Amino acid sequence: MELKSGDVVQGRIAEVREFGAFVWLEGGKKGLIHISEISNEFVKDIRQRVKPNQKVKIKILSIKEDGRIELSLKQAHHLEYTRPPIEEEPDELPIPAPEAFASEPPDLDFDLEGELRAANYDFDQMMKVFKRMSEENLIDLKRTIEANRPGGKKRRKKRRLRRFE
Repeated sequence: MELKSGDVVQGRIAEVREFGAFVWLEGGKKGLIHISEISNEFVKDIRQRVKPNQKVKIKILSIKEDGRIELSLKQAHHLEYTRPPIEEEPDELPIPAPEAFASEPPDLDFDLEGELRAANYDFDQMMKVFKRMSEENLIDLKRTIEANRPGGKKRRKKRRLRRFE
C-alpha cells in the first residue's frame, strides 16, 4: 500500500537529533518529525519525549516530490489509525539506531545478508535496505570530511618590495 498525506500509521523511531526525529515507516521508507511537531508544549530536549526504537503513532503531513516525508506526532495523538499497526513486527530493527552504541563501539557484523534473509526479506527489499544504508554512509562520510577540512585556501600576504636608497 502506498503512503499518502493524512494517513495515520505506526512507525518506529530510527534516530533522534536536535531538530527532530527520523522514523522508519512501512516499506522501508524514512520520514522526519520536526521538533515543532513532537508535542503541543515547548520541547527543549527532544530526547526526553522520544527514544530510538520506540513505536509511535504518527500522521503523514506531506510527501515531497523528492521523496522526503514530513510527519507529526502531536496531530496523530487523538486520531485513529487509518492503517492497522503491525503486531508481528520484530522488537529490533535489522539496522540498529546510532544512539544504541553511544557508550561503547559496536561489534561489527558484516553478515547483513543473513540477517535480512532471517527477517524474510525478498531481494528487492534487501536491495532497498542496502541502498539506503549506502546513501546514509556516504552522507556521514561527506559530513566527516567537510568537518575535518581546514577553513579553505589561505590567502597569502602580498610582499611589498622595499627599495633601499
